[in-house]
Amino acid sequence: MIVACPLLAAVTAGVVSFALPPVYEAKVDLAVKPAQLLPSTDPNAPSISATTILATYALFMTEPPLLNKVIADLGLKTTSDELVKQVKVTPDATTALVLHINVQDTNRARSRDVANTLVSEFIKEVNQIQQAETQSTNARSGDTFVVLSPAVLPKNPVSPNKALNVAVAFVAGLLLALGLALLFDYLDQSIKSDAELTDRVGLISLGHVPFLVAGKGKRGELVTLDAQSHAAEAYRALRTGILFSGVERSVKQLIVTSAEMGEGKSRTAANLAVVLAQAGYKTLLMDADFRRPAQHRIFARVRNIGLSNVIIQDAAEEETITAVDAVPNLWLLTSGSIPPNPSELLGSGRMRELIGHLLANFNYVIIDTPPVNAVTDAAILAAYANGTILVVEQGRTTFPAVGRAKQLLDRVGAHTLGAVMNKVRASGSSYAYEYGYYATPQADPSAPDVEPLARVKPSRSARNA
Repeated sequence: MIVACPLLAAVTAGVVSFALPPVYEAKVDLAVKPAQLLPSTDPNAPSISATTILATYALFMTEPPLLNKVIADLGLKTTSDELVKQVKVTPDATTALVLHINVQDTNRARSRDVANTLVSEFIKEVNQIQQAETQSTNARSGDTFVVLSPAVLPKNPVSPNKALNVAVAFVAGLLLALGLALLFDYLDQSIKSDAELTDRVGLISLGHVPFLVAGKGKRGELVTLDAQSHAAEAYRALRTGILFSGVERSVKQLIVTSAEMGEGKSRTAANLAVVLAQAGYKTLLMDADFRRPAQHRIFARVRNIGLSNVIIQDAAEEETITAVDAVPNLWLLTSGSIPPNPSELLGSGRMRELIGHLLANFNYVIIDTPPVNAVTDAAILAAYANGTILVVEQGRTTFPAVGRAKQLLDRVGAHTLGAVMNKVRASGSSYAYEYGYYATPQADPSAPDVEPLARVKPSRSARNA
């Protein structure tokens, strides 16, 4: 906007300036030598100064009777009301003895003729008036008029000034754009950086996931399947951040949620589960979003039976928990049938028993839940989970939304580890990954897929700390 607005304003001003007809100005300088006043017999008579006389003459030159004579002499097809807009008579501010007559017109010759004819008719009219008043008590002898410089044919137009108009429009457009940018920035409540997230909401950033378009195929959203991709490196850095956050407190059951819909929580949960499994951890990905389940779609499965069926004991765990063939150490538990009472089901004692049993058999249980601000499902599960992370979309999620989500989680005593900055635009972020740094040759398949800590680029908040 800052670039486009001034350029658009300058181009518009240039087009308009070139489209307008050129206006020329003819100028006449008329010297006036006021005559001496005769002695007055009336002591109450007002005094007359040279400035007053010039102001009176300037007014007289723009009166309809004089202008009509100019129109008649030149045969102009106009009226005195229209002609007076083209005429400007100004007393000289320094000498008080000179009148500057300026006439503007789109026709060069006509501006010159109007200026000279106006001065000529003015002198004739004033001389006639002075001759008629020579016998009055306070009569003045005739004033003397001298044309210092008659009007000549103007060479260059005085308007439109194309260069000036373009420059003024450019500056005005730039100021307007800067003002709008500052206003939009002031009104914009979206989260753009780790510092804003920490200062205004009190959440630390666990990692940054770049903006990615889902690939083709059934598992297009599982971007971590390509171990050498930039996205995989971002999720591995997120994994490391979560492992660090669980140093003092064991984090085995992890709730992945967001403040609003559409921020990428399901994709984040799926890819986080993949990188945990790739690191050798026995991981279970559970879809507890009964409102809009997505994990069965991401992993190209059906959800005929799943979590809801296990909770109501309509199916056994062995029937519903299936291994993901493409990722060793990863298992999936889809949502199953959509229940009429999701919140009650997730808050039931049977659900807690199920979680406890699963934690005994898996290193990590990643649970995909609905948005916190939409329904209470995520808050119910977060109340007894080891950790909760909020997925925040950079430039879209607002501070009020994240603040409300954090308040709801704090109210139930959830252990919120931090936030994941999702859909980060590398070109517009001061903390974006330098992806070239992570480009490495193909790893040995026999080697464990755990990156050294030296290869993990810390977040901005971590570097500041």
